[in-house]
Amino acid sequence: MYQLIIVDDEEELREGLSSCFPWQAHGFVVAGTFGDCRSAVAFCLEHPVDVVLSDIRMPFQSGFDLIQTLKDQGKNPLFCIMSAYSEFTYAQQALRLGVEDYLVKPASFDDIAATMEKIRAKLDGTPAETSKETGTSVDNPLISKAIALIHRKTGTCTLQSVAGELSISQSYLSRLFKETMGKTFQNYLLQTRMQQAADMLKSGQKYTNKDIATTLGYQDTQNFCRTFRRYWNTTPQQFKKRVVHSGK
Repeated sequence: MYQLIIVDDEEELREGLSSCFPWQAHGFVVAGTFGDCRSAVAFCLEHPVDVVLSDIRMPFQSGFDLIQTLKDQGKNPLFCIMSAYSEFTYAQQALRLGVEDYLVKPASFDDIAATMEKIRAKLDGTPAETSKETGTSVDNPLISKAIALIHRKTGTCTLQSVAGELSISQSYLSRLFKETMGKTFQNYLLQTRMQQAADMLKSGQKYTNKDIATTLGYQDTQNFCRTFRRYWNTTPQQFKKRVVHSGK
């Protein structure tokens, strides 16, 4: 887990973000929260910190002062700004200081999650992951985990259940999956189920249609058979006969 600190003079926001956002699901642990930059700097000088999530306008020193002070001290965590101010001059200064992202308050958990995934990928030094289940290059750690869940729990998983296990919203997972994989979550799940159905028919075991349907989460065997036919353009029985005749 990467070590992250939150720096914001609004205590309610600071503590709420620390306790309510699913940091561990994104690979982070909140090592500390601070209401001013001086306390944050003192902590960073004594403890390893990978990411600093900071407001801009705070008493005594600004978030930009915090970043510059840490850089001057030879500390180089990754920085993310979260501010209620979206002025272009602030964004320019953030870019000059090498800030990874600039979130405008009130930032949604989906926006924070997207930013944290980008930062985590940079910390990992692996902008693309390969799914062990598919061998496919996956550009997002969250989607790699989602794919793993789909393949482990093909018969029971849904968009809702996978989003729940990843501690993100269904809408965010749906959007991120489409952007990353070029297909919807439901289409990928269907593809996985149909491929597993084909593999079961090829296995040489005496699986009935009902066996396969139940394994893949279909309560209605006829519904499974219709879906299989639409996908493979043949019935399960015809598919199995073709496999036997071809010797594959």
